[in-house]
Amino acid sequence: MSRHVPLPPCTRRPYRPGGRPRRPIHHPGTARGRLAAAVDDALRGWTDAEVADHATATVLPLSAATVGRARSGRCVPSVATVKALAAVAGIDPTELLRLRTEAIWQPYAPTDTPRATRTVIVASLGESLDALRHRRRTPVSYQALARRVNLPEATVRNRLAGRWPAGTERHEELLRQLEALLRALGVPDTAMHLWHGPVRRGLARKPRWDVARRRRW
Repeated sequence: MSRHVPLPPCTRRPYRPGGRPRRPIHHPGTARGRLAAAVDDALRGWTDAEVADHATATVLPLSAATVGRARSGRCVPSVATVKALAAVAGIDPTELLRLRTEAIWQPYAPTDTPRATRTVIVASLGESLDALRHRRRTPVSYQALARRVNLPEATVRNRLAGRWPAGTERHEELLRQLEALLRALGVPDTAMHLWHGPVRRGLARKPRWDVARRRRW
């Protein structure tokens, strides 16, 4: 059998009432859940064993358990596994690879809710960057991170502590600092949008200052 030959579409067994049910997707509503749903839709009608056998014979050795984990969202599959599953299904892997990138980096992204205040978004951004700094077994030191992004160490500490100046005057400068920090912490350019959206909204908002009540005499 030649390599990269997809499974024949005529061998699909569609889901139907009373037949084999759809597998539950872990983490629904997240990037990992969207990836699992896309993989399961691409492989709909074929069992895990059928997909694994065909992938092993034509593209890449895979087990039925690996296919099942990718389809259910129990784990994020590797790039090679995603490409192999796309080849078996006969589709372009670009969209699945994009979803895989989001599934890996979304847990580190800051809060992205429409009603989140600037304080919440900025604090979440600091926690996000600090979590990225501790992603490896040995955390990246502030000194090394400052050298990578060519910024003062005090500035790096402030940004990772969630201290970002308000106002639109330095908006673009702060976004450049953010991109430099993300690249230095290993985030690929294809995942930058997970930070750009909430950060642009958060930095554009003015902080809410509480009005002190007058003391009653």
